[in-house]
Amino acid sequence: MSEPSNNEGIPLQPLRTEEEMSTAAASRRLVEVINEEVRVFHELLDCLHCEQKAIVDDDIDAMTATTVRKTDQVILAQRLEGERLRLVRLLSEQLEVDSEHADLQKLIAVIDSRHSEELARMRQVLLDLNGKIRRTNENNAFLIRQSKRYTDRCLDILTGDPSDRGMYGKFGKNVKRTQNPKSVLNRTA
Repeated sequence: MSEPSNNEGIPLQPLRTEEEMSTAAASRRLVEVINEEVRVFHELLDCLHCEQKAIVDDDIDAMTATTVRKTDQVILAQRLEGERLRLVRLLSEQLEVDSEHADLQKLIAVIDSRHSEELARMRQVLLDLNGKIRRTNENNAFLIRQSKRYTDRCLDILTGDPSDRGMYGKFGKNVKRTQNPKSVLNRTA
């Protein structure tokens, strides 16, 4: 039977029991997990950029394909995050740091210097990527909302339904439309 692997075919190590994993082994595994998280975050950011292009180009097939890729990456990221959190708790207990309130930043302060520098750098990369992912995702949501508004407005024009939208009148005041505009579409067809 083959080992479980991620989408790239890189084998993911099976989770060991806490008694089996030394502090050095847990530290190395934590570095591996965070490296994999960074790779997955880069892939997720790439998916979001592809999604953005698909939204702008109004390419439904590309949006669908991107959504599938994005979902796969999110599932993998959640799995890696779970393993990272488990390793942080394990290392916190081994290094006698309060495991209830342990996080990667607190762990970096007490772990050996060889791993602490690398973990600190990788933590910052994760935080930066997370910020970029959030901003890109928010921008994509904005583009989708704008596209929906545009589509709704076009449908309003075509059906002759103003949907209680006001229009600017004299001196820039918002006034209700008093006339019943005719539909562009033939409603009997």
